[in-house]
Amino acid sequence: MSTFFIFVGNLLSLNFGWIINFLLHNLFWIFALAMLCSILFGEKALQGFFVMTPALWLWGDFEALSGVGFYGAKVLVLYYVSKIGILTIVENTPSLKKHILIVSTISGAIALLLANVFT
Repeated sequence: MSTFFIFVGNLLSLNFGWIINFLLHNLFWIFALAMLCSILFGEKALQGFFVMTPALWLWGDFEALSGVGFYGAKVLVLYYVSKIGILTIVENTPSLKKHILIVSTISGAIALLLANVFT
């Protein structure tokens, strides 16, 4: 079962004992995410926290349930190695230099696709 759906299920069933236990056992992650939201969102950090937390849970759950990974070791190695090679070529080609964002996005998506298909 996934973290998001377990949390929502216990929240809807008003299982306050489980929720308090969950929060107390994850204090580091709560404060780390709160600090990240404070840096990224400034005055809207609390709103960002309540958006980022379910988004991160759902991202991890999507990987666990579907098998499509975004941040595994093999995926990241292929992603960054391909990015370095392709973006070096694009930066040194004058006609492609103005399209670096598009090339970066497309090459990243292809690298993630290939890493999930062939690993």
